[in-house]
Amino acid sequence: MNEKPSGKLIVIEGLDKSGKTTQSKLLFEYYMNIYPGKVDLISFPDYTTRIGKEIKSFLHAEIEYSNEVKHILLSANRWEKKLVIEQSIKKNNLVLLNRYYQSNLVYGLANNLNLEWLINLDKGLPKENVVIVLDIDPTISNERGQVNNFILDEFEKNKAFLEKARDIYLELAKKFKWNIIKADSDVNNILKKIVNIIEIPK
Repeated sequence: MNEKPSGKLIVIEGLDKSGKTTQSKLLFEYYMNIYPGKVDLISFPDYTTRIGKEIKSFLHAEIEYSNEVKHILLSANRWEKKLVIEQSIKKNNLVLLNRYYQSNLVYGLANNLNLEWLINLDKGLPKENVVIVLDIDPTISNERGQVNNFILDEFEKNKAFLEKARDIYLELAKKFKWNIIKADSDVNNILKKIVNIIEIPK
């Protein structure tokens, strides 16, 4: 019988179009094959909630908020899922998060907000075990969006903003000991690197 996951919380982070969604899904499938029914995948923002719909509105310039309100809403969206995450951990499931509060720190700093203020927004949420940042050049990120005809949100449209966000990701990765993986190689190669970092026993 396969050993069960022990309630670990794994966060996949990075700029938009860095491959977070792809790798999160591949990781989910990989571990579900090993531990059927013991893996959960949650993505943020969750646009299905009332707060999530508000987030989608400001990301697509349908409504205007101050930077403080934007990041408060992004945090509130995670608080909406607090119980779901806690229940998954109590079941000893492996919980994969496609973005978490780390994004709020990075994009908040890029929006000239205070780090401690941003940290306090999410204080009390379940603590992650591992953070993996998929590092990508903003130029490549932008090209991926254009090639696949994605509708870019307000963060994605500004290349200078993305370059600033990337620098902050790398800076905070050193400060908080997040893992960094270059995201410009083969998806299967990236997946292997992620699995090696997580080190869940088979």
